[in-house]
Amino acid sequence: MIIGIDASRANKTAKTGVEWYAWHVIQGLKKLTKGDKNSWILYTNAFLQSGLEQLPENWYETRAHWPIKKGWTQLRLSWEMWRRPSEVLFVPAHVLPRVTPKKSVVTIHDVGFHRMPQIYKPRDRAFQEWSTKDIAKRAARIVTVTEFSGREISELYGVSSDRIAITPNGVDHDIFRPISDGLAIDEVLKRHRLHKPFFISIGRLEAKKNTVNLIKAFSLFKARRGIGDPVYLVLVGNPGFGYEDVKKAISESSFKEYIIQLGYVPEADLPYIINAAEALIHPSWYEGFGIPPVEAMACGCPVLSSNIGALTEVIGPDAAIYFPPGEIEAMVAAMNRIIDEPGIKQKLRMAGIVRASKYNWRSTAEKTLPVLVDW
Repeated sequence: MIIGIDASRANKTAKTGVEWYAWHVIQGLKKLTKGDKNSWILYTNAFLQSGLEQLPENWYETRAHWPIKKGWTQLRLSWEMWRRPSEVLFVPAHVLPRVTPKKSVVTIHDVGFHRMPQIYKPRDRAFQEWSTKDIAKRAARIVTVTEFSGREISELYGVSSDRIAITPNGVDHDIFRPISDGLAIDEVLKRHRLHKPFFISIGRLEAKKNTVNLIKAFSLFKARRGIGDPVYLVLVGNPGFGYEDVKKAISESSFKEYIIQLGYVPEADLPYIINAAEALIHPSWYEGFGIPPVEAMACGCPVLSSNIGALTEVIGPDAAIYFPPGEIEAMVAAMNRIIDEPGIKQKLRMAGIVRASKYNWRSTAEKTLPVLVDW
């Protein structure tokens, strides 16, 4: 059988959640399928890189050049499917080409744009709504990353549960781990001009991630602790939809000098920064999974999280302090517990390491493989 995979997202240089998911699943599938009877094709719009170019004997690359910034999956990959179709096509990122084989598989990571349309850019929301309805109509199988997301897709788009496969995301435990080398941590902090102690938040600075409420809560936390409190807030991630409100909230904060925007941080540096943090704060309004909290838990960093469905499913009952995303006072109380309550950091640290061990990318690939080959 010829199985094709859209590798365009996995092949991006500066990867975030969906891109890392695609990269790890592809790399995991390579290890699981060496020497099998199938032919695996990676469809890409540029030269494969970052390890993707290392192909087992039964894996191949089809480079489909496309000079335009958008439309590669919808148009250029459609041309490949019409000209030289694979028997199965797997798209790890929420959109089908216009031309597909009957055995098409797509990953839908979440449907927050439907549940909370106000926190998405209107054009993006409209496109995702259209593409999800298209997937529900045409895809033979749908992959998603939590039981919560599976229920959402089934309820909102009428997809029967037997078409949905749950394959939870993973964590690279060789990278995200407790680090005892204090000198190495200090070197990374120095390079990014960071000073301890600090809370960290990882994700786009946008409405969906509830960054404005986080800034308001941190400012209230600082005001109540008084003059001389040394705690910083470090924001890791590029601007997203609603960033103007984030920028305004920072500029209006009396403690803006304690709010550090790092932008995109390379994966090689991120575990060191996480290890140095007092806690990771993840106040999202909606998530399909929530990789940053699991990466933090794998590093032994305490987690403060909003109490929304996907996050409580993934993190579990014992590995985080939860708060309603709209309640600033509850977020402040969670921050205070980390700083003031004896033993809470160690308790969350140990529970988080145990919980994070459940999630690894090999398991994700193992659960994905039968979705692609068993027909």
